[in-house]
Amino acid sequence: MVWGHTLLRPVVTEHVYQRIINEVIKPTLKGMKDEGNYYTGFLYAGLMITADGTPKVIEYNCRFGDPETQPVLLRLKSDLVSHCMAALNNSLNREKVEWETRKSLGVVMASGGYPGNYSNNHPILGLEDISSKYGHKVFHGGTKFADNRLVTNGGRVLCVTALGDSLEDAKTSAYELVSKISWENVQYRTDIGWRAIEKNRKN
Repeated sequence: MVWGHTLLRPVVTEHVYQRIINEVIKPTLKGMKDEGNYYTGFLYAGLMITADGTPKVIEYNCRFGDPETQPVLLRLKSDLVSHCMAALNNSLNREKVEWETRKSLGVVMASGGYPGNYSNNHPILGLEDISSKYGHKVFHGGTKFADNRLVTNGGRVLCVTALGDSLEDAKTSAYELVSKISWENVQYRTDIGWRAIEKNRKN
């Protein structure tokens, strides 16, 4: 099975979002405070949502989630470093976080065989043909330089992200970028975003 991940923001309904805040995030923060565990940094809750909309916690991490974060960062217009420094200086409440209003979508390009056995050191072709412009970004994961060329060095190699006025536009742009990139035994899903797009069409 080809590994992949649907990366759409926003990805939950307002009702589910409020349940996550009230049933997971707020109790977690209260529990940390009650136990005297004061923390400044990223707190990532990995969740599964049941059929009736109940959030279930799989894991907590003190870091960004990968590859979930890449489409989120693409939508961040304000300065991430400034926000991080403000958190460290206890002045985060004075920060203005600015978000891009367009939709974002990301496609993971993985090594053939991942999440099982896979080989590394395959030259990555096509990145030089992708212009650097606002609205899309290729995030590197399992890559490295060897003999003055970029090669694969992991399972999840790249996350190709794009913005669009609609999910369909974001998907089209992301897959156009994906089509320009290649290496031996590359794999990626071709159905990223289809559920949300179909849901929007029905609404």
